[in-house]
Amino acid sequence: MSYDKGHIKRDPDTGAVAIRTMFPENQGQQLANMAWLIATPNMGARHSVTADIEAWDDLHVPEPAADPVDSPPEDPIDPLV
Repeated sequence: MSYDKGHIKRDPDTGAVAIRTMFPENQGQQLANMAWLIATPNMGARHSVTADIEAWDDLHVPEPAADPVDSPPEDPIDPLV
């Protein structure tokens, strides 16, 4: 399943919550590893991938974005030109 940025999930066992970030999972492992930001009540925060939190409960499902997180980036504009 694909999630829009801002989607929030909660692990019912640990109380940890995860929010979907803007980083795509389909454009290299470095960005994929930052797809979700997880905050825990007792171990701080960390990044993760969708497979690790997919079974968690949905707390907030945002409206579908016009530009989904996993869509290919448009050609960047060089701000120095």
